[in-house]
Amino acid sequence: MTKSRTGVAVWIVGGIFGVLAAAIHVLVPEQGLTFLWVMATTMILGCWKREAPWRWMLLVVPWILIADFLHKFLRPQQVSRAALWGAVLMVMPSVAGAYGGSYMRLMIDNIFGKKSE
Repeated sequence: MTKSRTGVAVWIVGGIFGVLAAAIHVLVPEQGLTFLWVMATTMILGCWKREAPWRWMLLVVPWILIADFLHKFLRPQQVSRAALWGAVLMVMPSVAGAYGGSYMRLMIDNIFGKKSE
């Protein structure tokens, strides 16, 4: 696979991960599950594409906020302000996951060496 195809594929997979995170956040009333999903998926993306891990946070987390706001306006009796702030706080596990995955990839490259060497 060429670099451009891999770049497009990782963005598509990241968008799918974001939509799934939003669905988990809205449909499952457990914040911990969303926390783990966001951390795991941003870590996978950070390990897959090591450069600029901040972009994976920007790809996954906004879907959660959009889904929460849409859910609040469609069913106002079911979403509290605390749940909306919980969606905002999903940025924290995404930072840990994205940068953790990036450093994990750096460690793997340093230990096993790159194929170009």
